[in-house]
Amino acid sequence: MFILFALLGYLIPATAQSQNFKIDTLQYQGTANNIVNLVILGDGYTKDQLEDYAADSKQFTNYFFSIEPFKQYSSFFNVFAIRTISEESGATHDCKASDCVQGDTDLGKFPKRYNKFARDHAVPVTHPKTIFGSSFDNGGLHRLVVPQKNERIEEVLKTHIPNYTQVVVLVNSPFYGGSGGKWATSTVNFKSNDIAVHEIGHSFAQLADEYWAGNQYAIESVNRSQTADVNAVPWKYWLGKDGVGIYSYGGKGSPSTWFRPHEYCKMQYLLAPFCPVCQEQFVASIKRKSSPFIAVKPILNNVLTLDSVQKFTLRLAKPSPNTFKLIWSLNNETIAQNIDSIYLDPGMLHSGANELKVIIQDTTDLLRNPSYLNYRDSIVWKLNQLQSNALAKPTNRWADTLETCFGGDQVLTVKMPVAGLEYRWYETASGIPIGTGTNVFIRNLSQSKKYHVVAHWKDKTSQPSEILLKTLAKVEKPKDIRIRIDKKKNKVQLTVQEKPDTRYNYIWLNADGSPIYEWDAFNGEYVRPTGANNKLVLDRSATVRKVYVQKVDKETTCKSDRTEVIF
Repeated sequence: MFILFALLGYLIPATAQSQNFKIDTLQYQGTANNIVNLVILGDGYTKDQLEDYAADSKQFTNYFFSIEPFKQYSSFFNVFAIRTISEESGATHDCKASDCVQGDTDLGKFPKRYNKFARDHAVPVTHPKTIFGSSFDNGGLHRLVVPQKNERIEEVLKTHIPNYTQVVVLVNSPFYGGSGGKWATSTVNFKSNDIAVHEIGHSFAQLADEYWAGNQYAIESVNRSQTADVNAVPWKYWLGKDGVGIYSYGGKGSPSTWFRPHEYCKMQYLLAPFCPVCQEQFVASIKRKSSPFIAVKPILNNVLTLDSVQKFTLRLAKPSPNTFKLIWSLNNETIAQNIDSIYLDPGMLHSGANELKVIIQDTTDLLRNPSYLNYRDSIVWKLNQLQSNALAKPTNRWADTLETCFGGDQVLTVKMPVAGLEYRWYETASGIPIGTGTNVFIRNLSQSKKYHVVAHWKDKTSQPSEILLKTLAKVEKPKDIRIRIDKKKNKVQLTVQEKPDTRYNYIWLNADGSPIYEWDAFNGEYVRPTGANNKLVLDRSATVRKVYVQKVDKETTCKSDRTEVIF
């Protein structure tokens, strides 16, 4: 967590009625214009309780991102907690609601923060002076906690984070309660966070309650309808999936004429998860309120002219697991898919105006409605070329020379491969290609040889690049192996009888080809020997056993052919 005094350039002098508060950045993903800005305000926290507020806001953030679909789409959110200060601690309790239990509760029996007791505990009558005036007992319900100073909330937001998306007010009271509306509100009672998350369903995703709240709320919504027609309900694309159906609100009167999509959803029961229909609406709302393109390079507000191969890069907010499908196109022709950066060659552009475009489709299973499934995010770079250019000569990953062992394999690779180009590899400057693509595999090399690579785009061909595969000297296999049997110790010692040479050592192998390496106890893995390793001692077997030994160049790690040893 780090502290900001003003967010992303917003620093507005305090007026006589306002003051500047510190801002805790609990999660930062990108510029505020592209990301959902979740802002937390504290009410009833004195200046001596700001660390309590920091802990409470962090706890709420962790809880919020433990719930789907916020968990999958957490990278689309910034979270800021403004350290608002109250003169006195707590919230107003008139205790006039019929369900308020008046009296005193010994809070010493409970944890200091995030108090774990239910809603029916005795509540003392209190009237503290707090910055937003949050009070219980609204609408005849004690648990309905509402901030009364809306203008003060607006003022704090305007002077600190005016581009907020969703606001949560945390009230420093251990008693159960909260509310919705413009600001989702929650006390720090352990059950209250669900109230705030439920209410965010109303304000953020325009979800309806899936319990009957009264005739005044009986309006059509994405998760409430007065039709039971399977072809007409707003959630028709989800019917039959994960418990989604058409369920009546009630048996008699108005509730019996209205229907909801699920029987166990957080929009009905606070402890339930959000049903698939509601999760889809959250995802759709996140997409409406944000952009997956956090940053792009080069910037988009200029018309570009390419003088050489240039890199185009995206920094994206992605779901987890990533369900994005990316398509890069140049002048409406696909050149790459599902990568976050590409190289572009000016030789691929025609003279005049060109467009490089990226389209993102979210293939998540959380979306079924075609209007959401067919939604695409996109950006476009405008490019202007004064004339048609030749394709750039390919650059080899390892410059113009690459060494390899005698009889070994090698991989040739194009450095900074350009999206959309076809690379063809040749053993000679022309003829039939030995392979295509950004990589080509060369097998069983026995002599040094030059290879060539050429880039192709439509009717254009680049100049070839050459790379020399330099074959290193052959390592001769061991020839003279002495076998010594110690019957008393029931051991066999195998010794390579060659003139010692510090450049080489030996590796022994089992009959199945698995190496008999040294065990590095410190790193917990097998390693190549550091010494000559020309001797191997094994337990003597009652049957014929077979092992192999190879000579190894310690500098290049090239190996000889295997020598068989039978004992």
